[in-house]
Amino acid sequence: MTQNVNIAVKTESGQIKKISHGVIFQPETQFKGGSVKWFDDSKLLKPEYRK
Repeated sequence: MTQNVNIAVKTESGQIKKISHGVIFQPETQFKGGSVKWFDDSKLLKPEYRK
């Protein structure tokens, strides 16, 4: 999936003189249902901070 973006980059006396464009590439979602295994952040904490 792509998204085109037009951006006005130069104006003179309030009139647009140059228009630039860009493209945003967004990969398609590959999720097909099911459960998601979440990462346990508490494993990153030092032992003295774990509760």
